[in-house]
Amino acid sequence: MCQHAPMMADHNAGRRAVARPRAIVAAMEGGSIGLVVSVHDVAPSTLPEVRWLLARLDELEVAPRVLKVIPRASETEDVRRHPDLIALLGEEVARGSEIVLHGLTHRLPPGAVLGGRAVDRLRARCFAGSAAEFLGLDDEAALEAVIEAGTIMEQAGFDAFGFCAPAWLARPSLSAILRRCGFRYACWFGSIEDLRAGRRLRAPAWGYMGVGGAVEGLVGLEGWFVRSVWYPVAGGPVRVFLHPQGAPRSRACAATLRAIERLRRSLRPTTYLELLDGWRG
Repeated sequence: MCQHAPMMADHNAGRRAVARPRAIVAAMEGGSIGLVVSVHDVAPSTLPEVRWLLARLDELEVAPRVLKVIPRASETEDVRRHPDLIALLGEEVARGSEIVLHGLTHRLPPGAVLGGRAVDRLRARCFAGSAAEFLGLDDEAALEAVIEAGTIMEQAGFDAFGFCAPAWLARPSLSAILRRCGFRYACWFGSIEDLRAGRRLRAPAWGYMGVGGAVEGLVGLEGWFVRSVWYPVAGGPVRVFLHPQGAPRSRACAATLRAIERLRRSLRPTTYLELLDGWRG
């Protein structure tokens, strides 16, 4: 049993169901669909760029938001040893923002062999590089990493109810591990998994990757498709991600922020917990 867990999940949840995204609309405040903006890769080494992104989101009145924190990006980047980062996270939580665990180290272990589904291994090789941490961990190692990540954040003074594997990639067994450890939800590239209820809310994510080059162009094209085709047909919550790497100088990041500004005119910022609590699908 994972003693650090913020809450224990219901192990008697029924069969997993795929719900229609439209089902949450009436439950959201004012009848509007939620806008979830997530800042990824929050760590001591990215703190200046994270501050820059949060300041831009403040200008757009996007609050609350989600911060995906890497608990131990390296031996010198243990969150517990960085009071400036702890202070920032405390300020964000006080404003209603939500902390999500973003792996343990956000790096493949040395010598790791990629596991999981063939399509996920292909995605890792094409797009994720060394970030596909949880494709390289067997069940025992994944459990240990989840426990350590949760313990670090708890000792830093924060509860985390959600988990997002780096690059949204993991072996299929991760969901059961997270459920065992009491996490409420898991974030995937195309959905939000309610671990307690055993169902997924289909909601594709798009945004700024922070890697530049062709990958940024492909992600930009995916974002256009989601905004122009997916939302008008399927509805549902809007999920936008922002990576801090190179953000202040990136045209792709600037374009994503402009898209967020347009969306903010009609959508209410929210968090994953609030979204799931309002989901009646």
